[in-house]
Amino acid sequence: MKTLAAPSVGLSATAAPPRAKAWPGRLAARFWAVFARLGVTARLRLVLFVLLVPPPAALLYVLESRAGADVSQAAALWLVLSLVLLKPLASMVSRWVALGEIASLNAFCAALRRGEYARRLPLPPQGDDEHELLLLKRDLNWMAHNFETREIWLQARLTETHQDKRLFEDLSRTDALTGLSNRRHFDCVLAEQTRQALACRTQLALLLIDCDAFKSINDRFGHPAGDAVLAGMGRVLRESVRDGVDRAFRLGGDEFALVLPNLDGAGALLVARRIRQRYCDENPYKTTASIGIACLDPDQDAACPEKSLLARCDAALYRVKGGGGDSEALAPAAGAAC
Repeated sequence: MKTLAAPSVGLSATAAPPRAKAWPGRLAARFWAVFARLGVTARLRLVLFVLLVPPPAALLYVLESRAGADVSQAAALWLVLSLVLLKPLASMVSRWVALGEIASLNAFCAALRRGEYARRLPLPPQGDDEHELLLLKRDLNWMAHNFETREIWLQARLTETHQDKRLFEDLSRTDALTGLSNRRHFDCVLAEQTRQALACRTQLALLLIDCDAFKSINDRFGHPAGDAVLAGMGRVLRESVRDGVDRAFRLGGDEFALVLPNLDGAGALLVARRIRQRYCDENPYKTTASIGIACLDPDQDAACPEKSLLARCDAALYRVKGGGGDSEALAPAAGAAC
């Protein structure tokens, strides 16, 4: 009578359960975690114990079983010497073994010196009783953390300082009443624009604007009224120029200026008339404005372009003022620049 074999159930003989596969790895990881917590001297004691004690102990056992008295005495002496010399040998050899750890610390310090403050030494979870080398690594990581935090704080302060610097620079170039650029900035912009226009052979127009009868407004209605008139002129100038191209300035008192790149005399006259009309229509005292216009002339203005252009424009303004104001005048040019 044949006996039927029962069908195999479950895993095959070659397939190990997942937990059976995992426990050696967990055991090795736990061993190295415990080993990492040991100090250098403790590690060496463990290594030397494994290397020195078991071999003579095994030899002694074998010899005793075979009654080899002389050899057994030598092996016993070797075992005793190994136990006696274990601690001093571990202390001496620890200097050599620690060089590996010191190399990693040197690499870490070199990274900090290069400014890599986000770098950290790998460490196990903190325990109660840790050896000096592990404590040193934790201190170095904490130091790197402090460096990183300090650098972030310094970068924030530096950014804030740059922002404050730009703000103060803007304030130093801006007229507080009108919001236009001031005379100091006007001198820089005019010099830059004239040099650029001469180098590129492009046109450049300058307008000098003076509020007529401004002193009488201050005398009759007070300085707040005069400030309102000046602020109104600043608003008219800002709204009458090309954004990002033309520049408006308050030179001081009731005198203003416009720098108009790539604009000829005819275009500058149209801008001047538009400004005069808007200023008269929008200010409550119906005062007028006088405007002098000059265009950059490569022949007349080559030696000192910004000063020559400003002088010719100022002369045109005084001609208008001498004629009663409320008009504009274009300074004559020797060439065809205007």
